[in-house]
Amino acid sequence: MNETQKTGIFWGVAAVVALIAAIVSWPSSNNDDGGNIGSVIGTPLFSEFKDPLTAASLKIVTFNEAQGELKNFEVRKDAESGLWTIPSKGGYPADAIEQMRDSANALVGLDVLDVPTDNPEDHAGMGVVEPKLEDLEPGDEGVGRLVTFKDSSQKVLASLIVGNEVKGQEGQVYVRKPGQDPVYVVKLDDTPLSTEFQEWIEEDLLQLSSIDIENVELKDYNASLGLQGVSLTKNYDVELAKDNTTWTLTALKEYDKTNPLAEPTLVPVEPGKELNSQKLNDLANALDDLKFVDVNRKPEGISANLKADKDFAADQEAANQLAGRGFIPVPLGPNREIEILSANGELTATTKDGVKYILRFGNISGIADDSKGGDKDDASSADEGDVTGGVNRYLMVSTVVDESKFPVPELKPIPQTLEELDALDNPAPPADEPLPTELNPAEETAPAEETAPATPEMKEDDSEAEAEAPATEEPADSKEEAETEEAVKEQPAAESPAEKDGEEEASPETEPAGPESTESAGSGDDVEPAAGETDASGEGESTTVGEAQEEAVEQASDETPAKGDEVAATDAADTENAEATEPAAKSGGKLGPAASDAPPAEVEETEEEKLERLAAVQEKITKENERKLEERKENLQQARLTSQALNARFADWYYVIPEATYSKLRISREELFDTSGQSSPNPAAMPPGMQNMQFPGFQGN
Repeated sequence: MNETQKTGIFWGVAAVVALIAAIVSWPSSNNDDGGNIGSVIGTPLFSEFKDPLTAASLKIVTFNEAQGELKNFEVRKDAESGLWTIPSKGGYPADAIEQMRDSANALVGLDVLDVPTDNPEDHAGMGVVEPKLEDLEPGDEGVGRLVTFKDSSQKVLASLIVGNEVKGQEGQVYVRKPGQDPVYVVKLDDTPLSTEFQEWIEEDLLQLSSIDIENVELKDYNASLGLQGVSLTKNYDVELAKDNTTWTLTALKEYDKTNPLAEPTLVPVEPGKELNSQKLNDLANALDDLKFVDVNRKPEGISANLKADKDFAADQEAANQLAGRGFIPVPLGPNREIEILSANGELTATTKDGVKYILRFGNISGIADDSKGGDKDDASSADEGDVTGGVNRYLMVSTVVDESKFPVPELKPIPQTLEELDALDNPAPPADEPLPTELNPAEETAPAEETAPATPEMKEDDSEAEAEAPATEEPADSKEEAETEEAVKEQPAAESPAEKDGEEEASPETEPAGPESTESAGSGDDVEPAAGETDASGEGESTTVGEAQEEAVEQASDETPAKGDEVAATDAADTENAEATEPAAKSGGKLGPAASDAPPAEVEETEEEKLERLAAVQEKITKENERKLEERKENLQQARLTSQALNARFADWYYVIPEATYSKLRISREELFDTSGQSSPNPAAMPPGMQNMQFPGFQGN
């Protein structure tokens, strides 16, 4: 066999081997269906990915064509704590349970609708080029998004390159598996597959309600770091109280421009000036709905209260990072501890629960691609609503507990002796207040004596009644009449029935004779105690009462009664006298209400009973005091727990907020008061140093 034949045989064998290799290798490199591309239509693209809850991480890789850079966004569940974080954002906590479930569900049960090509040259036109940095250059087009789900063991559950939408087929997109050539058409809602930072976090930064805000303090100052050190300008402080939507100025203070570290001066407010409620309500609402668009991790060594530890003082790199964002470490503490000054002042807001939020405003974080706190890859998450074109600002947040919201309650004194118990039962009235009427008989009778002469009928008829009395009345025993008159005069000073042993308590009707009866007796009128009443000693004869009743009836007439009328009046008096003496007889012969109507006699407590009552009162008051103290303790503890939980979330981060939000939180000196409908204030009438001044800053606590 010559050389030519040998060469031909070799070439023939080589061709056969190449053909066999192509046939064997082609199906596995382009699809996983055994070589029949059409057979995958109508089947799930990821047949083994059935439970979205098995997904423990999601990574989305995109390509920036202009810069030729890849952007990685990742959400991961910590195997030990079970918490979701965003590793691509320094491990910031993610609110990802529902978002992750929805994202994984997008790929679970994803059926193949068509296989339009398996030619790699078609990938760019369909937007399914794999984002691999080693294969790409700036300006490359047709690069898709690589979406990868893994389980807790980092096993790949599903990986897919998402490309362009299919023209004319709403909801259908081109997709491709990494490392394979076939392009599939699927119906995919990729909305949950977002790389927007806000979609994966709790956007409500402060988590407070505007109706819970009770106090706001603004500190308007500016701080900057230059070659000569820290430059500080303080403008004003204002303290405000809030009740629903009503604002009250607590204090307005201004600083000496030549010495910003001096104590501020209290500024009097001109009469008639009103706070700018609209601006202040906008501020409260902005706090309620404070959203952030990005985060950066703070340097180590800054505590939750934004004070630095000892090691931080020697960390120049960390100090420069803070200053670059508008937070300047300065030795301000009593022992030269390093605290943080803000470039654009501070704001504090205290809630009714006693938690004080402290917001410190830093520098602008950047614009355009740098709008996400210096992370150029995060430009897509800039707030589209910013009228400033994507300008954002750094913010640091911390909280403390305002213990003035939890004053020690006023406790009720606990009696220790029987004397203290009696004083508690019968507290003495204040020294500057008169005794009650029932405890001060002198005050009870004095006004009555002054008003008694105001009875004209009695004054006019006194002389006539004295002249007619002998003709119409039965002559009374002069001695008995004198005794009765004396008893009436002395009745207010008589002993209390309760002080007499063996006698019943006086009924409400058994009261000292009023001023009128006293005056009548003193002027010679023969007026005896009315029927049903006793004399000053509580005793009396029925005949004497009858005579007194008869005299009272006769004195009630303006003219001398006729003889028949006199008999009728006497009979009526006798009848009333009989009715009055009947219950007296039933009750032991004493006049007054029936025994059944009289209040029971008060039984004096024994010393043992008083001691038992003292112990009961002590226990009751002790429990009341303990309840008040426990309530304060619980409320204070709850405020501390809330503050600790918030600080744990705030401590490690710079936040980036839209400039539009910042503009609502800053209030200049001119904006503090409402000037609508008011004439411009006279500069000469304004406090010194306030004329033609601008206040660019802001502040807090």
